[in-house]
Amino acid sequence: MNVVEIAKELIRFDTSGPPTREQPCAEWIRDYLIDLGVEAELQVVDEGRANVIGKIGKGKGPGLVLSGHIDVVPPGELDLWKVSGPYEPVVKNGSLYGRGACDMKGPDAAILKAVEDLVDSDFKRQLTVVFTAGEDTGGWYVTKVIEDGYVTQNDAICGLIPEPSMMEIIPVHKGSGGAFVNIKGRSAHSSRPELGVNAVQKAADFLMELRALQAELNKEKHPLLGPTTVECTIMNGGFKTNIIPDLAQLTINYRLIPGHEAPEVSKKWFMDIIEKLEGKDEDFKAELVRHSTNMPLDVPLDSLIVNTLKDILGTEPVGAPYYTEAVNYTRAGIPTVICGPGSIDQAHTADEYISLEQLDLGVKTFKETIKRICL
Repeated sequence: MNVVEIAKELIRFDTSGPPTREQPCAEWIRDYLIDLGVEAELQVVDEGRANVIGKIGKGKGPGLVLSGHIDVVPPGELDLWKVSGPYEPVVKNGSLYGRGACDMKGPDAAILKAVEDLVDSDFKRQLTVVFTAGEDTGGWYVTKVIEDGYVTQNDAICGLIPEPSMMEIIPVHKGSGGAFVNIKGRSAHSSRPELGVNAVQKAADFLMELRALQAELNKEKHPLLGPTTVECTIMNGGFKTNIIPDLAQLTINYRLIPGHEAPEVSKKWFMDIIEKLEGKDEDFKAELVRHSTNMPLDVPLDSLIVNTLKDILGTEPVGAPYYTEAVNYTRAGIPTVICGPGSIDQAHTADEYISLEQLDLGVKTFKETIKRICL
């Protein structure tokens, strides 16, 4: 099969959700790998959900891991799909259309085609291929691959995840995090606001301080990522038009550059705002209810995988603002970068597509990367 035929087979599986069922697609990939002569197995991680792990040259020393996810976001309003149905892939005007064509069943197909073309080679180091459930639809089951020992430093010295990047090399991307802040007021009849404390208005004071925080963060910029960003993305407050609201709830999302990933760093930002406002306004009361962080990707620019891809593609690395599974492999001691065919601009859209030219470049690049690290 050529790369387009493989991609079409993957797209035909509805792996959207939630609820999500990747297992039928995972079984197809496992069987495809086994038919090629690859040692492959299914890792069932939940009902109807599974990862696939394949290994070539097992035991010959750690080499390369190529990893992609097989779940996709829901198709959305079907009337917006004009070129094809979400799970009815078609090729038109030099591009493959269908849900996941770009993010990331097209790139997954490029991995499989590279394996097919090289499977009979004399591997000097092990090649591992992984296809995971739950990246876009909840679960983040790449963690099960690592926690259960399917991929360790004994398997790979570096990794590549072909998320759509137009084949740009991405060794660094921002970490992520979230916080929930409750602003507490006192209810009263809206005709007597002086008897209450308006939590929504107090929340506005918090948001002004959040804007000032961003101004400070803008002064510290990573050369490839820019500054950390902090945004309030959801605000809830009040429940009746004639009652002064006694509670406002803020949901805050942040994207962290290296150096800001420690939980205590971002936690201090929000606690400082609360303490500042409480210190100058006796009616201001707030609580940081929940707080979390995920570390950024920060693979050294002189690492083996970065230098290999630079030499193959003749381009310099760039950064990305989003979060990927590359962090999980890197944290496990396997420096892993993003470099894949297709544009992130087409991901999660109606009439999602990937150009055939990008697919072919992906196959060519993955094959050359395998040759240089594993053969």
